[in-house]
Amino acid sequence: MAHTPLDTHELAGLANELAELTGRLDRARAEVASWAARAEPEIERVTESDQPHSRPGLPPVSDSGSGEGRRGERPQPASPTVRAAAEATTSVRPADDGGSARNGPESAVNILAWVGGAITLVGVVLFLALAASRGWFGVPLRLALGGALGLALVGIGARLHRREDGRAGALALAATGIAALYLDVGTATAKYDYLPHALGLALGLLVAVAGIALADRWRSELLACGVVVGVGLMLPFVNDGPLALLVALVLVPQVAAVPSVVRRGWTWLGLVASVFPVLYGWVAVFGALLSESNDRAPSTTVLLAVFAVGAALAVLSARGVTEARAVGFSAARLVAAPLPALGMAQDWYGWQGAVLAGSVGCVLLAIAGLGGRLGLPKPVAVAGAVAGGVAVFQATALAVHGAGLTGVLLGQALVLAVLAWLLGRTGPLLAAGLYGVIGLGLAVFHDAPVRALVTFPSEPYLSWQGVPNSSALLTGLTLSVLVTLLAIAVLVAGSRLRLVRADVESAWLWAPVGAIGLYGAAGVVLTATLLAVPRQAGFVGGHALVTISWTLIALALLARGIRRPVLRVAGLVLVAAAVAKLFLFDLVALDGLARVAAFVGAGLLLLAAGSGYARLVRSHR
Repeated sequence: MAHTPLDTHELAGLANELAELTGRLDRARAEVASWAARAEPEIERVTESDQPHSRPGLPPVSDSGSGEGRRGERPQPASPTVRAAAEATTSVRPADDGGSARNGPESAVNILAWVGGAITLVGVVLFLALAASRGWFGVPLRLALGGALGLALVGIGARLHRREDGRAGALALAATGIAALYLDVGTATAKYDYLPHALGLALGLLVAVAGIALADRWRSELLACGVVVGVGLMLPFVNDGPLALLVALVLVPQVAAVPSVVRRGWTWLGLVASVFPVLYGWVAVFGALLSESNDRAPSTTVLLAVFAVGAALAVLSARGVTEARAVGFSAARLVAAPLPALGMAQDWYGWQGAVLAGSVGCVLLAIAGLGGRLGLPKPVAVAGAVAGGVAVFQATALAVHGAGLTGVLLGQALVLAVLAWLLGRTGPLLAAGLYGVIGLGLAVFHDAPVRALVTFPSEPYLSWQGVPNSSALLTGLTLSVLVTLLAIAVLVAGSRLRLVRADVESAWLWAPVGAIGLYGAAGVVLTATLLAVPRQAGFVGGHALVTISWTLIALALLARGIRRPVLRVAGLVLVAAAVAKLFLFDLVALDGLARVAAFVGAGLLLLAAGSGYARLVRSHR
């Protein structure tokens, strides 16, 4: 009995330790439950993204709880209960694909289920078409049978979805049933004209929203994609109405998919939902082109709706996104959405097509300009800017023709270069370069050709008989002024953006731009002198002035190039060009006083510049 007090004390200590451990376990369970509640949205987002699933780590469970633990106690590993709770929490995954295994029996089940669903959907379409061709039943009964079959398939799918081993078949059955219901509504609207178009589209939107909502509730992107693909592939077979109605019917599922694409980040659903409206939109464009009817308003309206929905989906799904695939899909949607509308603008031609293309281009450029405020990734904003620039170019080409098109393109390039200088951004400068290259090509080879600057007489400025064309000369003068101003604006904007510097590395930009500026300046001088003196005297006098002006520009470059070797080299190259022009062109093409003036003027300038340049060099040493 001597050991009884000691045994009682040990038992009391063990009881205290057991109570303390029990308290720790309770606190651990509470922390795990709290963490699971906070992390559930993140777990859902991770499990439903297309990235490999990763388990977020559990926060460490405090040994001391609220501070009642013993001081100096070493941290103990989490108990099996805590580990089991954490494992159960982090392993929760929605059965979005009918099983996660990609190989083995589960993949075979998925394949069989979806193939069976596709065949069933084809059978529904064949039944509707066959019943219509042979006059079976009445239209209401046919539609009722198709709707009943769709509802039955959705109901069976919902029942199977409650079982873990039946979810693959459940998704396929539900997708087939929802697509069948939508096709039933489409048949009633586009084949039998049983429903007014507006009512049919409204009922179709109701069915599509319900189907996508079911996929969202089941957290299955595959189910939503199955519905959209089934509807998009089968709708042409039940459509006997106008192509604009077909485009509207395939656009409705895209509208219904927008909330889930944005909320769940379902990139594949956003992609497949965007494909069919653009595809059938092009079908509508070609149909309008081949049609004898001039009524293009319905097709234009629905194609503008395709652009609006596609652009909105691209912007909403790209906001704050950094994952490369999602960004790429959004950029592709933003580029593809306006294409059918631009195709219809080309079909309209003239001012109507120009207004349509210009409106689309302005919207795209606004999206690109507001990309930062909208939270768009840079590739998406760039895609919008490129598509908008193409649309504005198309509008310009549709609105004006001939020399007017050349002038407008050069003017747009000049405005963009000035914007690049004012805003200090590279994008407008790149657009200015693209527009300027096209406008310059039209000027050099057609409206202000180089041959008219080196031969006399030469069209379009003068006929072969030497008769002046005042309109062509004014056009050439205007275009030459625009080319000169554009070259100056590009150099100034490039200097602000640090793309143009007095070094060899930036010669790839300033050297060709400088040559373009010389072409423009020569055109200004020659067209102005020919307008004043429309004879050979004006031609030779203008060339004399061109040679002297080249010499003056070369001297200015030499003066600026004392401490900048690149400018000095550019000045010497221009001096060599002026001297070569004197002996290779002016000596042959000019005569009389014009030849003398060119040689004497250039020679005196070079003599004066030589002595003055020497003093300038000594003063800088």
